[in-house]
Amino acid sequence: MSASDLLRTLRLAALAEDRLAGALREHGLTVDRWRVLEHVVANPGASMSDVADALVMAPATATRAADALVETGAVYRATDPADRRRVVLHPTATGAALLDGVRPSAAAVASELVVAPQAASATPGRASATSGRTSS
Repeated sequence: MSASDLLRTLRLAALAEDRLAGALREHGLTVDRWRVLEHVVANPGASMSDVADALVMAPATATRAADALVETGAVYRATDPADRRRVVLHPTATGAALLDGVRPSAAAVASELVVAPQAASATPGRASATSGRTSS
């Protein structure tokens, strides 16, 4: 992959995150919270370190996102029965329903970007405009 290809990929990733953030906002989620919720629904019983590692996310960012999801009732924390020192996350019915409601919006963003990957090259200023956003 050339440097130019890498730059286009990074622009596309920034554009995808920006568009996804807009779609998730109406559901009360941030991109980080959505990522954590997706992971916990797919991997019930994941620890915070499992989540952070799997999502290539800073542990503090993963914890803030999980805290917010716990606060809204989308996930809950429990003690791992195999290791009482370890805390794990499980989705709730509310979290699963929230994710089901969000998935069509996420899929629409994904298909929009797959259909027009040149959008990353066409909007270089858009991606940089979102670099100061906050997540979690």
